Amino acid sequence: MKKLILSVVAMMIAATSFAQETVVASLSHEGETTMFYGLTALAKAAEKAQSGDIINLSRGIFNATTIKAGITLRGAGIDSDDPTYINGSLTIQIPTEDTNHFTIEGIICNSEMKMTGTFSSPQIVKCKLSSGFTTGSTKDNIDILVVNSKVLDHFNVGGVCRASLINSYVDGVGFYDDAHFMGLNCVLWKDRVDLLHHSVWKNCIFFSARGYGDALPTDSECTNCVGVNYGNDPFRNLTIKPNCSRATYAEAFKDFTGTYTDEQTFELSAEAKANENFKGTDGTEVGLYGGPQPFNLTLSYPLISKMEVGEKTDEKGQLEVTIGVK
Repeated sequence: MKKLILSVVAMMIAATSFAQETVVASLSHEGETTMFYGLTALAKAAEKAQSGDIINLSRGIFNATTIKAGITLRGAGIDSDDPTYINGSLTIQIPTEDTNHFTIEGIICNSEMKMTGTFSSPQIVKCKLSSGFTTGSTKDNIDILVVNSKVLDHFNVGGVCRASLINSYVDGVGFYDDAHFMGLNCVLWKDRVDLLHHSVWKNCIFFSARGYGDALPTDSECTNCVGVNYGNDPFRNLTIKPNCSRATYAEAFKDFTGTYTDEQTFELSAEAKANENFKGTDGTEVGLYGGPQPFNLTLSYPLISKMEVGEKTDEKGQLEVTIGVK
């Protein structure tokens, strides 16, 4: 039990928000925790990691690497005052026979994230991909889940991959080959919606920054979706388009006018919340804050908010440690 408690504390310390001299990655494997330090800490931990392990990253900047096992990768949260960043292209390339899911949560990737191969459903949760996401080749076959995240610049999926986007903001959605998309309660910037083939969207808000008049292709489906700032009806060519409508920025959003910033919440205006055209299939609002998993960046694991260590040991040679968890 003592060993287990120490391992848990070590894991939590690595994802802390208190002062430290260097960035830390902690690798948890079968109750044992190993610590790695510095810019290459993630790469070192990933090299040692086995399927099912957990790597916790402190706040700060880590060099990117290639993940080759179905691990869980955790950071300090993207809305933290001092987040976890990964610099460089993060590549996920897991063997087909590895049945554990890869999960990344609470991390800002400053460069593109890339997945390639055929492996069990990876999950991107409460992350920000500042330079986009892509799959690698026409042979890729991956079920990708993105939840409560922000994907900027592009989200390009090919091969026979399937991507499910849940309560997330995504711009530049694109897919090729035989890839398929499903979006639920998302906000999507897409000027060329005519490129969104064989996709299904529910309770989503599409917006055009340039006021284009393109329409979704006939092999896509939309239900209870809203098109904002499109020159013409973006749903006009669809066979399946129940309860889809159009709106202006002012009618749809509380304060959004077409230019993305990290501070943007994409909240609906009071008028939109009271408008039936902005109700989703479940009766909640369309966009990020409706549906089964309303947009929320609170992490699924605890972080240490403070750690105070006594200056002297007691008569038993032990230090008093006070830990605050949020």
